[in-house]
Amino acid sequence: MTITKLTIKLPEELRRRTKAVAALRGETVSDVIREALLNYISEAMEEAEDVRAIREIESRIAYGTETVSDWSEFEAGLDELPA
Repeated sequence: MTITKLTIKLPEELRRRTKAVAALRGETVSDVIREALLNYISEAMEEAEDVRAIREIESRIAYGTETVSDWSEFEAGLDELPA
């Protein structure tokens, strides 16, 4: 894995808090920021995939190629499910 240096500007309070978390964990500030950024990017990618899937389904509904059911069709069958 190649490591690239990145310079960022942070508000002083955020820098202090990041430094405190790093000290409590016995890690470096870089470790804390890398982990936070990795988590943020992972969540953002999942959200983007969800949005893409929703748009695809909405498009299929608009073109009539997606089956849409009314809740009432399923509601009656709920009473028949085993407890």
